[in-house]
Parts: sequence; C-alpha cells; structure tokens
Amino acid sequence: MSSSPTEAIAFARPVTIDFISDVICPWCYVGFRALVTACVSRGEIPTHLSMRPFELDLTTPKEGADRRARLLAKFGGDEARLKEISQAVVDAGLGVGIAFNFDAIKTTPNTRDCHRLLRWARSAGVEVECAEALFQAYHVEGEDLSQATTLVAIARGLGMDGELVARLLASEEDVAPVAQELEIAQRMGVTGVPTVLFNQSFAVVGAQSVDIFVAALDRAWAEQAAAPEPAASGNA
Repeated sequence: MSSSPTEAIAFARPVTIDFISDVICPWCYVGFRALVTACVSRGEIPTHLSMRPFELDLTTPKEGADRRARLLAKFGGDEARLKEISQAVVDAGLGVGIAFNFDAIKTTPNTRDCHRLLRWARSAGVEVECAEALFQAYHVEGEDLSQATTLVAIARGLGMDGELVARLLASEEDVAPVAQELEIAQRMGVTGVPTVLFNQSFAVVGAQSVDIFVAALDRAWAEQAAAPEPAASGNA
C-alpha cells in the first residue's frame, strides 16, 4: 500500500539549518526571529535548526566591557551615526516582534560561555529556546551575559539542571569544541552574521525577511527531494 503525501513528509529527512551567529548581535536576533517564523509558516517541511557560534569581537575580556564606550569608539565618537543605526535596528526588530531596549544594555559580554550553554541546551533538547532566551535577556532585558549567574538562571528557566550548568561554566567543559567551531566558520569564510546554511548546500547571509527565508526553505526542500537518497549502511 502506498503512503500518502502527508505520511511521506512525516518520514522525510529534515532540512538541516545551521544558524551561525553571536547572541550580542542585534541583526542576528532579527534574522533568527524571521527564520523561525519562516519555519513555522512552512510547517509541512521538517527542519532541524542548530545554532553555531561566532564571536563579533574576540578581544572582549571574560568580564565583559562597557558597551557604550565600545560603540562610540567603533563609530569614531559619532553620536548621530550611532543613534541612526540603532533606530534602524529597532525598526527592523518591531517587524518581527522584538522590542529592542538598547538603553538597558550596559555591558558587552564575552560570549564564549553563551555558546557553551547553547551546546548543553542542544543536548537537553532546548537549543532553539535557549537561543531565544539569550537574545531576549540581552537585547530586551539588558541582562549581563558575562555573569555565570545570569546564564544559570536562563538554563533553569528552560528546565535544565542549574547546578550542573554552574559547575560546567566554572570548568573548561566544551571550550575546545566551541573554539573549533569558530575556526570552522572562519575557514568557511564567514565574516558577517547571521549566516544561515541550508543542508550544507547554500547560505543566506544577513538578517533577511521572512519571505526570503521561506524561499530558501522551499529551495532546500526541493533540492533535497530531487537528490538521491543516501545509501543505507549495514548488512542486508
């Protein structure tokens, strides 16, 4: 008996999506929300979304740095230019339901521990939820992500073992794998984020619209359907 189209989709390989980003990047948050919205709107297409690390500034000390001072230095002390760019981000955020609150952010954190937390959230099955929580905590609530207590609280809110996360953060657990992923992104030529890989086949770069991400999903799904199934392993 042949299966229905719905049953075929249910058992199909998911489209793999690798979202390369840094949680302190506001455009990454905009792109993340747009991508998630696209995935929901194309609910008939199975997807597997993984967060991949990128660090906007590798020189940020572990304890973080003064955000405003860094931004002013980046824009040569041009307050008007900084205000203009910030407003553009705020406007883009409103389009995907984000209420950016840049005035609440005092510290630019070193995000290595955030990326480690995302790895542990993946193992706990709450990786996407953890990404949203980190983005929200920083960009909307102004939380200091350089503090282990902040990350532990986020983990607990997702149902993770807070005591375990605290111990892991105090250790070197997964420092090397995160560094390796950062090197991989560099070798791939990723210089700006977000960079979104579909089926390790093609990339969409930047905080694109929901429609563009929908089109990318459709393309990945169509290309996957047209490709031969991978050979089964094991003995017959």
